[in-house]
Amino acid sequence: MIKKEMTKNFIAVNKVIMYSFNYDYNFIENAFNGYMAEHLRTKFSNYCKRFGNSQTAFMYLYTDLSSDNRQILIDYILTNKN
Repeated sequence: MIKKEMTKNFIAVNKVIMYSFNYDYNFIENAFNGYMAEHLRTKFSNYCKRFGNSQTAFMYLYTDLSSDNRQILIDYILTNKN
């Protein structure tokens, strides 16, 4: 049972990390709505400019999200991406 749970967790974590290197352009707008999507798109764009690459920007955006919004993003990735 423990090994099965660890495998499930590994698959989920791996999927999220790999997605951060190959995300859909409009992932923010697909995962979030309205003002929140606009707000997060601005943050992400600023992080891209600041760090010069989108992978670092993705990680900084993720760490800047509230727990609820992290869950929304993870749920989006796990349910909508192969």
